[in-house]
Amino acid sequence: MNANKNGSAHLTGRNHPLTRAFGLTSLFADFSYEMAHVILPLWLLHLGGEALTLSVLEIFSEFFRIAGSVAARWRGNWLSAGGRIRLGYTLSMLASPLMGLATAPWHLIVLKSLSWFGKGLRGPSRDAVLSTLLPAPLLSSSFATIRALDQTGGILGPLAAVLLLGVVSSPEILWMTALPGMICLWFVIRATRLAGEMSSEEPGRPVSSGLMAGDPPDRRLLLFLSSHFLIRMGLFPATLLMFEFGKNTGLDHLMGIGFIMASLAHVGAAMFLSESRKGSPWQLVTTGAVLLAIALSGLAVGNNRTGFYLAGMILWGVSEVLVTVGSKSLVPLLSGESRRLDAYVWLEISGAGGMLALQPFVSRLWDRGDTSAGFWMAAGATGIGILLLAVARSMPDRQR
Repeated sequence: MNANKNGSAHLTGRNHPLTRAFGLTSLFADFSYEMAHVILPLWLLHLGGEALTLSVLEIFSEFFRIAGSVAARWRGNWLSAGGRIRLGYTLSMLASPLMGLATAPWHLIVLKSLSWFGKGLRGPSRDAVLSTLLPAPLLSSSFATIRALDQTGGILGPLAAVLLLGVVSSPEILWMTALPGMICLWFVIRATRLAGEMSSEEPGRPVSSGLMAGDPPDRRLLLFLSSHFLIRMGLFPATLLMFEFGKNTGLDHLMGIGFIMASLAHVGAAMFLSESRKGSPWQLVTTGAVLLAIALSGLAVGNNRTGFYLAGMILWGVSEVLVTVGSKSLVPLLSGESRRLDAYVWLEISGAGGMLALQPFVSRLWDRGDTSAGFWMAAGATGIGILLLAVARSMPDRQR
């Protein structure tokens, strides 16, 4: 494994073959997913859903994402790391076209939950493989490149859906997501084969042990995960922000424009990070959290005004990529290789848990017409998360 790392010393995180393979996998996965997801709020409204229904959908999805993450670190020989990654993408790619068969809101809840179980299954496994096979200095650039390609798919998918919306029906658009889904599965097979060639790991061998298996956890890691939990409370799903703005204003076209602007900001920030060689992971997470707090405060005082909504969506897009890339790059600094997968599982769980903790309360407030209070609650949680992050950063690093 060290030989692999040394052999890749001349490569950057951006142009590493493993980065490109997983990045293209993510591009087509998000193309398929977001092609379906961008019309999900309108499709849900058509099927009789409301803001609380969308929140329930997101809550169930996060719960199953946690379940997938727990399954990812299950002991035994049921699947290799590559097998978990392939299965996770397969489940997600099946769910999107099947949404075209939905005739009731609960059908969408079930299918998105299946998709996010796959996301939870593959995410920690992929991140652990990358962080183990790539040298630490390349990780921020690698994760940022994958994020940029991921969100590029997140732009192309909605654009394709918008172009097709007046030509074919919504169910037909959902069925068409099978095409980028199949391309995604082709790339994930290539990516996991490449990872297998680079790794000395035997199929089915546990990748890590420790954090959930009895070793004393690093208090610094636990404090960081607590701050991540709080910060993620404020990173509402973009669909929820879109839904609330569209419901209150009736400006459906601006609702979609906000999503596109958030995606473009996301890609721009990720591309910048993929080229940048400066800035620590701690700095990335802190900057992202501060921008998120500003975005939430602006949305709270904006009272559904278009300028505040669009500016908030742009800041949301930038903050999301900074928090995500910084957090994933921090995990290897706070955990040893033997505990790497478990640490990524806990990162996934803390992020999903943050969303689960606040969304029901915010959705109830929004359904009662109190938009600002929900945003202020999220901004407060983010602020506390920033303070905990500063404390964790100030703690001495423990020898692992």
